[in-house]
Amino acid sequence: MKKVVHITNDLQRLGGVQRLLVDLMTLQKDEFQFEVILTRGENEYVDELKQLGVSVYHKRDIGLRGVIKRMNNADLVHAHLFPSLYIALLTSTPTVITEHNPHYRRRDILFIKTLESVLFRKFKKTACISKGVQNALLRDLNWPTKKTEVICNGIDLSRFSLQRKNIDLDKKVFKIGMVGRLHPQKDIKTLIECIKLLDSDCELHLAGDGELRTQLELFADEIGVSNKVYFYGQVNDIPEFLESLDLYVQSSNWEGFGLAAVEAMAAGLPCLATNVEGLNDIVSKDALFDVADVDKLLALICEVKESKDLYAKMSLDSLKKAQYYSAENTALLYQQFYNGSMK
Repeated sequence: MKKVVHITNDLQRLGGVQRLLVDLMTLQKDEFQFEVILTRGENEYVDELKQLGVSVYHKRDIGLRGVIKRMNNADLVHAHLFPSLYIALLTSTPTVITEHNPHYRRRDILFIKTLESVLFRKFKKTACISKGVQNALLRDLNWPTKKTEVICNGIDLSRFSLQRKNIDLDKKVFKIGMVGRLHPQKDIKTLIECIKLLDSDCELHLAGDGELRTQLELFADEIGVSNKVYFYGQVNDIPEFLESLDLYVQSSNWEGFGLAAVEAMAAGLPCLATNVEGLNDIVSKDALFDVADVDKLLALICEVKESKDLYAKMSLDSLKKAQYYSAENTALLYQQFYNGSMK
């Protein structure tokens, strides 16, 4: 059985990169032997990986020499995220990478952009998690198209209800929610501003933690909606959280691929999202709003909230779209990607 070594920064539960890795190793356990090398953070999937028989190594424990040795003993290395990508350059083993984001601030520096456009040609192939990410890679690093492939992230559909939702217009509370880090990328502030303008029966529920939590809590208090905005911190059971909502909104400034939005769709939720790459190819055009456009978001929420027919239609559309993004399909595409890269 061929050995594949994943090298990445960490295995935190809320990250899309981390979820992808665990799903791939779960679904490909009969095809490949896996090891994981973490270069910075912790492993929050200890139990799952132990059941799969996957060995996890920390760079701080085995050192750089140990990391290189483990990579050199593999048939293929799969690298994710900076700085793990740079460490993967040190192995003689065929290496593939996944680009998870269309926007990397380090590439705003001409020297870094030029360096990566040269060094990264050592990698055999690059998987891009959306067409938008592929476009950014081709643009920023002048990457050869033949060395890239779009493989969208997938989700385990069996974890979600896959049931159409209907709205009860007499319901006392209308719950709007979002899953994601409390980080400038996600523009949670726009959601909080919108809640202030909505009817008193609307609440905002946020699953996720991050550097902006205190700042956002203070902002909600300042504009008088702290009693309508709920911060849950890290949530382990995302399907259960989504099941409690009436509407999902993804207000991101940018996304590599809107995995959280796809999960919301699998829960049968109508979804609204910003008109940015990584979301606008997932969410219906008439459910999109421009970044930080509070007025448009407000209008969309009111339309969905006040029409049973529109709500039911959007819920059904969500379920249909979610079927395209199964983890099984993603795993099959990566299996073909791996086999082609080992030749």
